This record gives sequence, structure tokens and C-alpha cells, in this order.
Amino acid sequence: MFLGSAKMSTEQAYYFRKFSAMYGTNNIDHQARIWHSATVAGVANTWGYGAMTNSLGDIQNAKAIIIFGANPAVNHPVGFGHFLKAKERNNAQIIVVDPRMTKTAAKADYFAQIRPGTDIPFIYGMLHIIFKNGWEDKKFINDRVYGVDEIKKEAKKWNPKKVADVTGVSEELLMQITRVYSKS
Repeated sequence: MFLGSAKMSTEQAYYFRKFSAMYGTNNIDHQARIWHSATVAGVANTWGYGAMTNSLGDIQNAKAIIIFGANPAVNHPVGFGHFLKAKERNNAQIIVVDPRMTKTAAKADYFAQIRPGTDIPFIYGMLHIIFKNGWEDKKFINDRVYGVDEIKKEAKKWNPKKVADVTGVSEELLMQITRVYSKS
């Protein structure tokens, strides 16, 4: 099995295919087909369009940027440059939630070093705090979100103490991050 990526040029992809054929296999796939199909479906259901909905330049208008399990400082330096411009020009707060200390985390205003595989409990902890304090965008939810009652029911189970126990992130940091992100 050979797995290509978007970092390859057309010519490199051609040689990659030839290289795999040399090994006698046609088992080749691309990382975008493996993970991007889920994002296309999610974005299309949420925004009505299955691809990026804003330009990278729009990021410079952000007040808060939250990054889960990614390292755009290394993996997407052009895009990350826009994050840094938002921080410089707009005083945007960069929040990184990741098990690893990365170059992106080093530039963050807040870094939550979660235990591997605990990103969903962390998100439910944020939602618990947001719903408890009434910080959610009620109009957006009313106009665009289905099944929020089930989400609220699950989020109630994830109080900050439980989230701290599961993720390894302190209750205080979870509260700070949620406050910054929800007030943006």
C-alpha cells in the first residue's frame, strides 16, 4: 500500500505511481480521500458548500483562533502567517489544543496539552461551560443547527472537574480558553 499526499506535484505523483507499480501493486490512495471526505460532508451540511468558505485573508479579522491537533506553523506556513497577522493586527488570541508541544503551540496565547484521544471530552467541557453561561449564539443555533438538545444533554455530563480528570488539562485553563473563545 502506498499513500500519497497533496504535497506532491503532478510529476511526483506520476513517479510515485510508477514506483508502486515496480513493487507490483496498484494499492495507492491519497490522504485527501481518506480524511477530507468527512470534512466535505460536514462543511457541506453546515454551510451548504463542501469546501473552504472564506479566504485565508479573512483569518486576519479573527478575534480568536482555536486549533485542535494540528501544526499549521509547519504544515501550512502560508496559512499560519495569516494567523500571526491576526494576532499582530487584531490582537487575536491563538488557542492550541494538542497532545504535542509544537511550533504552533509555541506561538499560542493558550496551550492545552491534552492526553491523546481526549479532544472530544475537551470540546464537551467547553460546551458545558458555554451552555451553562448562556454564551452560545442562540440565533445561529436556531437558524442552522439541528439536534442541539442532544448535544446539550451530553455536554451537561462533562463538567470542568471531569474534563480535567480525563484530559489532564486544569479546570482553570479550560475555563480561560472557553471564556476567550466564546467572547470572540
